[in-house]
Amino acid sequence: MKVAGVITEYNPFHNGHKYQLKQIKRQTSADYIVIVMSGDFVQRGEPAIIDKYERTRMALLSGADLVLELPSVFATASAEFFAGGGVSVLKNTGVVDMLCYGVESVDHELTKLVAGVLKNPPSEYSASLAQLIQGGMSFPAARSRALCEYFRDTYDSASEKLDAFIASPNNILSIEYEKALMDCDITGFPIQRVGEGYHSTDSTSEFSSATAVRGVISTVYNTANHLTVNSSNTSQFGNLTVLHTLMPADCAKILTHCISSGHIVFPDAISDLLYYRLISERNAGYEKYADCTKELSAKIVKNIYKYESFTQFCNLLKSKNLTYTRISRVLTHILLGIENDDFNICMDNPYLRILGFKKSSGELMHLLKKRASAPIITKVADAPYELISKDIFAADLYGRLCHSQQNEFTHGVVII
Repeated sequence: MKVAGVITEYNPFHNGHKYQLKQIKRQTSADYIVIVMSGDFVQRGEPAIIDKYERTRMALLSGADLVLELPSVFATASAEFFAGGGVSVLKNTGVVDMLCYGVESVDHELTKLVAGVLKNPPSEYSASLAQLIQGGMSFPAARSRALCEYFRDTYDSASEKLDAFIASPNNILSIEYEKALMDCDITGFPIQRVGEGYHSTDSTSEFSSATAVRGVISTVYNTANHLTVNSSNTSQFGNLTVLHTLMPADCAKILTHCISSGHIVFPDAISDLLYYRLISERNAGYEKYADCTKELSAKIVKNIYKYESFTQFCNLLKSKNLTYTRISRVLTHILLGIENDDFNICMDNPYLRILGFKKSSGELMHLLKKRASAPIITKVADAPYELISKDIFAADLYGRLCHSQQNEFTHGVVII
């Protein structure tokens, strides 16, 4: 039996994701596909647009066989910890043979070469990185520049190709995947991405990005926000028919229902909750929270009375050496109570939280129970609370934001 793994967010699931799952089956001949998916908060440091159970349902209806939750500690982290946490989950299943990931350009050897440098940084690279950061460059930009400088001699005739490769969001994540895979027997398998780029807002393409799909939802939802949202009449959201060109039909149906029922969450929905957290901890500062430096903590305190909303505050705090995404992650860590030590604690105490599976994956589920090297959680009530307390807290907050009557103790595993 051959099993492929995918680490993802599906925020939300779209045609490009379905294409990837089809290509995995075609190119690898995998019998099953195991998904490790972010929960209710995602890597950009924002709440997901719809809850994890509906996104799980989308994945299972579109080619996935088993969906596991990526712990919130990793789901809201930088690429290194996001990838490391996801690989750890796949490794602990004991059943996954390969990690398949999408890339803008398939160059597996270069990916592994760069991953090796990041895994064991040479002194020349480290010195260059430090100098660039001291010069005021953001960490992502400094890392890309330092890598390009380190490989300049090797790839001198193709420096532009190297620059583009390292600058691509999905390629950077693929490098982190390969770095994490060096510590286990799972092999990496890159899949060529199709369609629009990661940040593209073009919603006219068959393979539009998740960013573009969220843009469509936001535009239509804000247009109708003065109407009665909690209604079964979806005609007020008629423009959402465009979703059927961007997503598989089953997924578009699920998403349209979420929208018409008012179970949609946009980034600024966390604004009031976050402000409460910020002012309640202002005197102590925020250095204990993941990714928050002493300087950023001081900057938050200094500007706290200029706070209007989550996105406004992120834009206010960003600078040449502090990206919007870095700030949004830090603020989300403060909101969720994710501290610096939690990465290691979570890595040392792994668990496999099942969000959903297909009935037809009986053989896979049987093998998972036999080979898993971490506790398998299907019922939250039966799990040690301290093991998944961060995920429960994140889900409780999200449930309030999306007006859900369910909680982690009452919502069952999704079975298709």
